[in-house]
Order: sequence, then C-alpha cells, then structure tokens
Amino acid sequence: MTRSRAAKRLIITLPPEVIHRLRNRGARSDKKHGPYNFTRQLTRALAFFESVVLRSDPTTTGALSEPAYDLVVDLLPEPHRLETFHIHCLGEYLLELPDFAARARGIGLQPEELAKTVGRLTFAEKLHLVDAAQLRHPPRPPRTRNR
Repeated sequence: MTRSRAAKRLIITLPPEVIHRLRNRGARSDKKHGPYNFTRQLTRALAFFESVVLRSDPTTTGALSEPAYDLVVDLLPEPHRLETFHIHCLGEYLLELPDFAARARGIGLQPEELAKTVGRLTFAEKLHLVDAAQLRHPPRPPRTRNR
C-alpha cells in the first residue's frame, strides 16, 4: 500500500480590499472549488497581471536597449521595497541612486537622457523592470536557528 502525499498548500490572508475586488469580479466562497471560488479567481487575476508584465518588456516594445535594461535592473537591488509611487517615478528615482550616473556613462549613455526615457515608459513597462529586478535580486531567505 502506498501513501499519497498531501498537497502542500499555502494559506494566505487577503486584505479586505483584495477580497472586495475579487468579489466585484464574481468571486465567492465555494468549498466545491467551482470556477468562481476565491482561489481560482485570485489565480486568474495573478495570471492576467503576469501576462501584462511579461508583454511589457521595454526591450521587446523597443523603448529600451538591452544595455540600458540590464543597467536599470542591476541598479534595483531591493525592488521588493519599492512602492507604486517609486514605480511611477522610476526615472527620477534612478537619478537619486549613487551609482546610476557613473554606470550609465560607463555603457555610453547620458544619465539624464536615460532617466527621461525610463520616465516616459508606460507604467506596465516600469513594472516589468521592477519585476525583473526582483527576479534578479530576490530577498535572502531568513536565517534559521539550528535546534
């Protein structure tokens, strides 16, 4: 007789505003796991979000060159700390980073022009850059104590 492993499930608490937005989209509590249960609707919303981010790569849209893209992503070592405001003002935020100007000049770009170019990107393109930075610079896992 073989034992089946229980599926590892993640249980998260959603803030009320997220629950409200999901309910507005038709989500509801459904123990039978129908198409409108919270898990499926949240999964669907995340899939839509991810598709927007993936399709908004500024190198694909032609808004940024590969070297400029790599520079911006490299300069965001803690992207998980950025708020919506920082993403909206990403060009100006880059100008505040200590290494931005020197590194931009190092790849033959003018820092002010690159910041303006990033500032003109759509919000989705800026979000793509922050998401790419989070993939490149994931937060370190917390230390665990040996018992």
